[in-house]
Amino acid sequence: MNLSVSMITFQGAAYLKAQMDSILGQSIPVHEIIVCDDGSTDETRAILTEYAARHPQIQLFFKH
Repeated sequence: MNLSVSMITFQGAAYLKAQMDSILGQSIPVHEIIVCDDGSTDETRAILTEYAARHPQIQLFFKH
């Protein structure tokens, strides 16, 4: 079974680590996590980049 998760975030730094840890810690392995950031100016991009560097199933898309 391949499980995919998609999420959109904007200024989500305060909750993003807990969200990502929860998704990655599910009992059913997640095949891919697609995250779209809608132009955050807080630490959202840095947090997502850090997670993507450690978890190859994470795909990031950033609004410029």
